[in-house]
Amino acid sequence: MADSALIWAGLSVLAGSAAAIVALRQNRQARRLAAHLKQAEDDRKRLTRERDGARGEAAALADRLAALAMDTASLRTEVQALRQAEAEAQALLDAAPFPIWRRDAEARLVWVNARYAQMAETTPAEAVARGLELASSHDLSQPRDLALAARDAGILRTEDRRFVAEGDRRNYRIFEQPVGSGTLGFGQDITTEADARGQLRRHMEAHMEVLRTISTATAIFGPDRKLILFNRAYARLWQLDEAWLDTSPTFGEILEQLRADRRLPEQIDWQSYKRGQLGLFTTVIERQEELLHLPDGSTLRLVISAYPSGGLLFAYDDVTRQLTLERATNTMIAVQRATLDNLYEAVVVYGSDGRLSLYNRAFSQLWQIDPDLLNRQPHLTEVLEAARPLMQRGPGWAQLRERLVDSFAARKPTRGRLERGDGAVIDYASVPLPDGAVLYTYLDVSDSIRIERALRDRNEALERTDRMNAAFISNITHELRSPLGTLISMTEVLAQGILGPVNARQEEYCGDIMLASRNMLRLLDDIIAIATIEVGQMALDPDDLAAEDLWQPQSTQWLDLAEQRGVAIELPDGQATPAGRLTGDGHRLRQALDSVFCAAIDGTPQGGRVRLSTYTAENGAADTNGRLCLRIESHSGGLAPVRPTRVFADLADAPDRRRTHADLSLVVARGLLDLHGCGLRLDDGDGMQAVEILLPAGRTPAMAAIAASPGGQ
Repeated sequence: MADSALIWAGLSVLAGSAAAIVALRQNRQARRLAAHLKQAEDDRKRLTRERDGARGEAAALADRLAALAMDTASLRTEVQALRQAEAEAQALLDAAPFPIWRRDAEARLVWVNARYAQMAETTPAEAVARGLELASSHDLSQPRDLALAARDAGILRTEDRRFVAEGDRRNYRIFEQPVGSGTLGFGQDITTEADARGQLRRHMEAHMEVLRTISTATAIFGPDRKLILFNRAYARLWQLDEAWLDTSPTFGEILEQLRADRRLPEQIDWQSYKRGQLGLFTTVIERQEELLHLPDGSTLRLVISAYPSGGLLFAYDDVTRQLTLERATNTMIAVQRATLDNLYEAVVVYGSDGRLSLYNRAFSQLWQIDPDLLNRQPHLTEVLEAARPLMQRGPGWAQLRERLVDSFAARKPTRGRLERGDGAVIDYASVPLPDGAVLYTYLDVSDSIRIERALRDRNEALERTDRMNAAFISNITHELRSPLGTLISMTEVLAQGILGPVNARQEEYCGDIMLASRNMLRLLDDIIAIATIEVGQMALDPDDLAAEDLWQPQSTQWLDLAEQRGVAIELPDGQATPAGRLTGDGHRLRQALDSVFCAAIDGTPQGGRVRLSTYTAENGAADTNGRLCLRIESHSGGLAPVRPTRVFADLADAPDRRRTHADLSLVVARGLLDLHGCGLRLDDGDGMQAVEILLPAGRTPAMAAIAASPGGQ
């Protein structure tokens, strides 16, 4: 029993050990399994990350492939455009009327245009293959030498050549320009220029031979101011030694010699005078004339002109006797003219040769002939032609002109009455003079007739003007404005794509057409408004208005325009506007205010400011107190002391003093404000211009008259 107990105890111990061993093995397997699970989780996460990265790389690769495809298409388009441009350039160069070629680094021909091949009497390919040069057969290396020199120097080189082309000897100016590793060349036909130079040279030689023989003292100085030609008259005039002149002294040396001989007028500052004379060689372009009064009392007429080959030509004429005779003659004529100018009658004297020799102021005024023409002593026929606008017009002019000329040739005293084409009635008389001249007197006796005719003609002219203005307004409305509106509508249809899609450039063109058409439409509206105002046909619809109604509808447009011009604007606050109402045509007053305010924005420099304010007039005339006044100011802002443009000039000037290039919108605004009886006042200060518009408080007599007239209905 004890042994069995011992055995069971041993078995129990062994069983416990076995269980412990089993438990230990299970723990080890569990830990091993947990490690495997953790490793598997890490592998799963790593594989997930690698899969996500691969997907990102694949997406990036797909985007890159798409971009490469787009770049490839763009490059293909570019290549096609370059090929097209190359073909067009090739065609353009082949169409050039002068030869063009290209050389490589060794100055060999690699390309020529059609004109080059035509001059070489072959095809472009054969000209390049054979290396045919445009040069004389005696020096075929000349073209390559010029190209190599241009290539080595890196600058444009030119030279003139003479060779046979198309069976004719021609002169060409050759140009070689370095381009890349080679050169680009072309030729300019200067045959006509070379022939002209030769002809000019022969002409100058003949001219010099003539100058040596004339009596006028002449000297020619070259560009270096040295004497290159003189005649004997020049040496005699200045008493200079011809042997010394043959040594070609300079102009300055001759001046010093003449000063030493006391032949020139005395000068206070000789050096300044000499510098001025020497400066003529660089300043004289056009022909100059002057008189020289010499110390010996003689007077010379000096003519200075530029010489064709460079330098100056000096020509001297002694006009002492001529001036003396002219002074005596002018004195006598002045006495006669002073006598005649104090006569009431118009007087004219024609010499025996039929040329006018004397007249008085009354004659020039009576026949409205330019005194400059009469002072040139014209022939009788020239005076008749000058007076023709006042004479009888029509087919009878030839007979009338012949009768007047015959009366002069008859040399008999005559009297008569002449009715001019302008309605004036003239009494005339002719008296032969002992020296063969004929004196004519004219007296205007048509005052009463002229006044009557002037009144009748003025009335007819006014009626014609009214009819023409009405026709002008009608024509400009139907012949210009209506087609222009149609053009704007059709352009808008095209731009909106109603008739089919349009590309960006076509849409831009349509926008430009509409902008220009609207500007022209606004200009036509201004012209029609001016014409309508001037003929008194402007229709007004007066009504009671609030002050805000004048600027609030245009405020958005003004803000856009100011933003484009870089100008700040200030408009009245509704709470700060003075109370009170005004009477007028709201549409026309808004049109006038819009024109004035837009002109102020346009005339204000960038960075400036335009302000619109309102106030109630006080302490003025009885009819102005309590009336609403608008003030528009244009400030130069940070650009002071820069002043704004005179933006209100056309608004302030009266219609009869309107400028040639007037702002039509301001002219229309002035007319509309005048129709409403508005008062205007300009205020001008440093960096500021302002205009104040005194608005009507009630229906003015002018508005009532317009509303009651047939044109204003």
